[in-house]
Amino acid sequence: MNSREQFREQEGPVSRMEYDDGSMVLAADVGADREATVDVVGDTVIVVTDDDQYEFELSGDETETEGDAQAFMKNGVLTVEVEA
Repeated sequence: MNSREQFREQEGPVSRMEYDDGSMVLAADVGADREATVDVVGDTVIVVTDDDQYEFELSGDETETEGDAQAFMKNGVLTVEVEA
């Protein structure tokens, strides 16, 4: 099981939206009642919640990320935006 599958299985689905201009948005509900932080290092998203840490790659098997990524956490919703 890779880290993205583990994150999905334990925390809920990670939605990936890809747009024609090459930009991409990832969104996940981490839970409003949990303390969480998020950071992007290269193509890796690192989410730390309570005592757990999850990592997943922005680029998939068919998708390479070329733009800068910004991560936000608000009301328990993780959003990662990657501009083309």
